[in-house]
Parts: sequence; C-alpha cells; structure tokens
Amino acid sequence: TSDLFQPGPETPKEVYAEKPISLRMVGTYHQFGAFVSGVASLPRVVILTMHDIALRPKNPGKDVGIKDSIPLELSGTVKTYRYLDEEEAAEQEKQAAAANGGKG
Repeated sequence: TSDLFQPGPETPKEVYAEKPISLRMVGTYHQFGAFVSGVASLPRVVILTMHDIALRPKNPGKDVGIKDSIPLELSGTVKTYRYLDEEEAAEQEKQAAAANGGKG
C-alpha cells in the first residue's frame, strides 16, 4: 500500500527533465519486486533512480525471523526522467545562452 506519493516540481535540464517523488510504501519483499517490475514494463520509458531510500521492517522489535510475508516499509525519494520535446529543449538553450551573457 502507498502511504505517501508526493510528486515534486519538475526541473528542466539541458535535454531532459527530472521529477522527484517522495514516497512511503508498505508491502512484502515480493510485492516491492512486483512494483519495480511493473514500472519497468510500462509502455513508455520510465527511469527510476532511488535516493535516500530506507527499507525496514514495518513492526520493528517483533522477533518474526526471516519470512517472505513480513511487512516492510520503504521510504525515500525516487526520481523520474523524461526527454524534453524540441520546443522545451530550444527554450532551455535560449535560457542557457542568456545566463552565459549571450555566448554559446
């Protein structure tokens, strides 16, 4: 289950845009694997990078041993990336040239 899914502002770069997403999810190890597999099989290109990720037992302190069904909590930030279209890329080039004093 998703306890938090909070997209941040998109940041345009030279030829791509980066969008951070803060998330907190609860599930089993295999459910997290299925989630990542599902993202990988999307019909468009989605690249996820993980930053400041923590994976820990949902109920720490219980002596549950090692089991596939133990609920885990995953929290942190993932970043997604997309290519800028031609118009967006031209705008980025114009802004970069202006920042360099018209050079470039």
